[in-house]
Amino acid sequence: MKRNRIIFAILWVLSLIGISFFGGPVSYGFFALMTLIPIICIVYLIFVTAFFRIYQEIEGKNLVANHTAPFYFILKNEFPFGFSGIRVKFFSSFSEITDLDDGVEYELQPKTGIKKETQILSKYRGEYEVGIKTIEIRDFLCLFCFRFHNKETLRVIVKPAIVELSGLKAENMTKMMTREAQRYPMQPDVLVRQYENGDDVRMINWKSSARTGELLVRKTIGEEREGIGIILDTRRLSEEMKEYLPLENKMLETAIALSFFFTKKNIPVHACLAGSVLNGRGNVVKNAVNVSQFREMYEWFSATEFRMPEDSASDSSPSTNQSSDSPKKGDLAKTGNNTKSAFSSALSDYEIYRCKIVFLIIGEWSADAVNAVSRLHESGVAVVVYLISNQKPESLPRAKMPNVEFVCFDPQAKLEEVM
Repeated sequence: MKRNRIIFAILWVLSLIGISFFGGPVSYGFFALMTLIPIICIVYLIFVTAFFRIYQEIEGKNLVANHTAPFYFILKNEFPFGFSGIRVKFFSSFSEITDLDDGVEYELQPKTGIKKETQILSKYRGEYEVGIKTIEIRDFLCLFCFRFHNKETLRVIVKPAIVELSGLKAENMTKMMTREAQRYPMQPDVLVRQYENGDDVRMINWKSSARTGELLVRKTIGEEREGIGIILDTRRLSEEMKEYLPLENKMLETAIALSFFFTKKNIPVHACLAGSVLNGRGNVVKNAVNVSQFREMYEWFSATEFRMPEDSASDSSPSTNQSSDSPKKGDLAKTGNNTKSAFSSALSDYEIYRCKIVFLIIGEWSADAVNAVSRLHESGVAVVVYLISNQKPESLPRAKMPNVEFVCFDPQAKLEEVM
């Protein structure tokens, strides 16, 4: 196109020189022709824009991340003149169109159309636009190009994929689960700790509280532990879709893969949502004991909403009591402006302490995560932390918490390889 414009500019200058120094009907005719050509090209492009139609459709309503679905689009010319130089550009950030190159130019004969059938792959769970993003139309002489956005884009809702794991690679998980079963069979509930905001009042040891003059709650080590627990942090860590979609997709895939792995073995799964999804937004706890109940848990995870911390703070009513889960000296800085720990609701769930092992799925190693792991560890619960992040923390409290396993991997990693 650039070359054609240079050639046309040279010819127009020569026609201008011709009428300036020679004159005559030939020179003026040539000048008039060179002047009218760009006007004709622009009028042609206006007509193409007005009479060009595009249709696109995805077959099937349930889209799953990293799975293809049938996709087709139709280019149609409703004008009695032919169209040439039509290109379509696809959304490429979160989806891919297979077997089609968006650099191909299409030519449409009068009153005809072209249908292209292919497959579309949505990369991440979430709601976003896919398919044709923009259309480029050029004139026959390739002097001008009109580029405009497709007015009727396809907006899809994509569910997370179900990854089937053959096993888990957490080094000490088997040892931790065995040790928990042996260490805490049916010990008496005599160990206590100070009451913290959000603790279940049913766990208060009134005799010890009366003796010491302060509220004390039982440490939950007096019951035989059963099943596994999953705590998923639902705080959105960025406002950019390119950053938060891959992370949230991988966090959900991790939670779903764990749920599927254990329910296949008929091991009960107790899942809790932590973070901004709370504040009255539906059920934040789900249980499944076998594969038949896993489908409900999968749909529950798929509908999980991630929100920015400030959104959660604005939705919740102000509290006069400061949570005792606030960061201690030396911990990492807070994320967001919440005065209440993002994990307070999950940690106040009595059932989570009855699990043999708890999987904590987070996207950032924050003060809230430190406190959550510490509380679970102090209560005698074995913990596996799945930290999904591009940036690995400089230090993790491995030595101080021998009953805690840390697994860190990238949002683009394959779960079959890292879990």
